[in-house]
Amino acid sequence: MTNESGSREKKIQIFGESDCCGLTKSLSFTIRAVCEMADPVDGKVLRRAVDMLEKRFSFLKVSLRKGIRSFYYAENPSPWVVKETDRPIDLNGEESNHQLLSFSWLDHTIYINVYHGQMDGTGLYRIMKALLYYYCCLYYGRTFDVPDVALPDEEPGPQEASDVYRAFYMKNRHAGIRSLISPQKPIRHPMELDEMGLVHMDRSRRTSFKITLSQADMMKYCSSFDGSPITAVALMLADGIHRMHPDDNRTISIGVPVNLRPALGFKHSIASIYAKIYIPYSEKIRSMDFEKQGTVCRGMVIRYSDHDLLRSETMKYCGKLNMLQFLPLSCLKQCAARVIARQMKKAETAGATYIGKFTFGEMEPYIRSTFLDVDSYGIGVMVLLAAFADRFFITIDQDWPEKAYTESFLQVLRDRGIAYTVNYDGALHIPEMCM
Repeated sequence: MTNESGSREKKIQIFGESDCCGLTKSLSFTIRAVCEMADPVDGKVLRRAVDMLEKRFSFLKVSLRKGIRSFYYAENPSPWVVKETDRPIDLNGEESNHQLLSFSWLDHTIYINVYHGQMDGTGLYRIMKALLYYYCCLYYGRTFDVPDVALPDEEPGPQEASDVYRAFYMKNRHAGIRSLISPQKPIRHPMELDEMGLVHMDRSRRTSFKITLSQADMMKYCSSFDGSPITAVALMLADGIHRMHPDDNRTISIGVPVNLRPALGFKHSIASIYAKIYIPYSEKIRSMDFEKQGTVCRGMVIRYSDHDLLRSETMKYCGKLNMLQFLPLSCLKQCAARVIARQMKKAETAGATYIGKFTFGEMEPYIRSTFLDVDSYGIGVMVLLAAFADRFFITIDQDWPEKAYTESFLQVLRDRGIAYTVNYDGALHIPEMCM
C-alpha cells in the first residue's frame, strides 16, 4: 500500500490487534486529557511544545490501517495537529492528519486526544507531563525541576516504543513461567445498569461530571476504614449504585485496572498495558461495616496484584492474542474481538480507575487541574481518579444523559463527610476514530 506521496508505507505489525478489531463507529476507544493552566494558553507556544514532543516521541507518529488480513500501524510523517478549540479532534482522519494523537487549546485549557489502543492512562500521563514541561519552559522562559520527565534532547528508551505484549510473550514463552490459578472467581451475571430502567443508553448524549476534593480529607477517610483511594472510590460507587436498587440482590461488580508495568518490568512503556480485577460488592460485603469492607476489598486488590500472578495471567492473555494472529482475515478477527469486548462489558457493572499521583514538581503552581475522559467498551459508568499537589481529581463519565447514578455517588461522598468542588457538569466530549 502507498501513502499520499506515492511512497511505500512502512507497516508496523500489532501483536494481537484486539483493541483495533473491537473498534466500531460508536466505540472510538480513546482517552482525552483536560489540563487547565493557571494562565491563558498561548497557541504559538503550544505548537512549539508539540513540535518538541513530536521529536522526542516520534515513534508515536503512526496511522491505524485495516488491511484484508490484519490491522497495522503505518508510519506517518505529517505533523501532529494543534487547534484552537475545545471540541475533540477526531483521530486517524483528515482533521488530525491521520494521526492517533491530536492537541487543542481554548482559554486556559490544553486538550490531548489519543487512541487508547496505543497507550493507556499511565502512558498518556508520561506524554502529558512532557508536553506541559516543554510548554511551561517555553512560556515562562525558565527550566523547572520536574522528576522523571522525558527531556526533549534525550533518546527514547528501548522500552518506550516496544510492543510490550509481544516482547513479554517472546521472551517468556519458553521460560516456564508458572501457570497460577487466579484466586478471583468469575462474577456470574452482575447487575447491568443499562437494563435497570433508570437510564437509557445513548452514546450521542453522554455526560461527564468532574470534581476536585482535598487529598487530606480523602486520605483521612481512607485511614478511617483501612482503605486506599481506589478501593474507597470503588466502594462508594458501588454503594451509590446499590442505593438506587436496594431490593436487587445481584452482585455489583466494579472493574479496576491494574498497571502491569511493575510486574512485567516495563517501567517507562507508553503502551496500553494493564489487567483488570473486579471488586464484587455482593450481599455479603454489603452486610459488613465500612472498616471491614475496606479491609476485604483492599486485600483483594493486593492479592490479585501479586506480580507472579499478573505475569502468569499476562502469559495466558498473550497466548490468546497469539491465536488471534492465526485468523486469516481482519473481518474474522473483528468478530472474535467484539465477542471479547461484549464479555468484558458484561463482567462489570461500572468501572473505577486510579491513574496515579502526578508529580509535576516545580510546575505544580502553574497547573490548576488535570482530568481524564475515556471511551472504553461501553461499560456505562466509569470513574477516573488522579492526584497531584494537595487534591484529587475525579471524573465520572456516563453513556447516558440521566444523572441518577452520578447524584447517588455524590450523595455517598457527602454522607462520608467528603467535601468537593464541581469543576464541570455537562456533555462528555470524546474524539471519534476514523476507520
